[in-house]
Amino acid sequence: MKKYIPLFLALALCMYPFLAHDFSMDIDATKVFQSPNKEFLGGADSLGRDLLQRSLVGGGVSLLICFGSLFLTYALGVLVGSVLSFWNKSNHLVIFMIDVFDSIPNFLLVALFSILINRGLGGQTSVIGTFAALVISIALAAWAPIARNVRLEILQLRGRDYLSAAIVAGGSPFYIIRAHYFRAIWPWLRVSIVHNIPQFLLIESVLSFTGLGMGSQNATLGYLIYEGWKNALLYPHLFMVPALILCVLVFMLTISIQDSRS
Repeated sequence: MKKYIPLFLALALCMYPFLAHDFSMDIDATKVFQSPNKEFLGGADSLGRDLLQRSLVGGGVSLLICFGSLFLTYALGVLVGSVLSFWNKSNHLVIFMIDVFDSIPNFLLVALFSILINRGLGGQTSVIGTFAALVISIALAAWAPIARNVRLEILQLRGRDYLSAAIVAGGSPFYIIRAHYFRAIWPWLRVSIVHNIPQFLLIESVLSFTGLGMGSQNATLGYLIYEGWKNALLYPHLFMVPALILCVLVFMLTISIQDSRS
């Protein structure tokens, strides 16, 4: 149980934006660009807002996008991989498409899908619309290797004697999927999901850094790092605080990966 503590802390941070979003956006013109002090441990930004609070809220928003896209990616990958393992019609065409998706760097695909989805929404700027566009963009770019591995895992299981015996014994399809197929691929899925969490977090941060993520009112860590980068020479705390929080999150989640493999 201890090995999942970093993951539980990351999940807890996802709730922080709902608790402290309004507080972190309080503007005080007398405290603009203040360095870290007893009142503002992370200093203040260009509008006198508590930078540490904004960074924690941004970390929660980044993790919400990360976990949302992770869930959609694996749901899509498991569904497509399972269908391909039992349905041979047009199988080669879909596998060719998976190979094409997998050969293109993830960030380029995410950026492309993000631009296309935003244009399809007619320039939608609402929080929910931007959040959904990011989640869908990351999922569409990352589902291909999941589908391929799920297909291979299921193909290795098909034809096993115990599966044939379960079918002959009258086991329902739902029972066979739950008790045999899902139980067999779950160890790989568990490790793969935990392994991809920091990668998805970094993809979202890079996307926000380039201006394709959430806006300033719901800034993620990537956007805060971009804001701080513009004034890093004069006010280094604007860059260092969100960058440090991002590094800590990635480090925590990486520790969780290593422990889950043991």
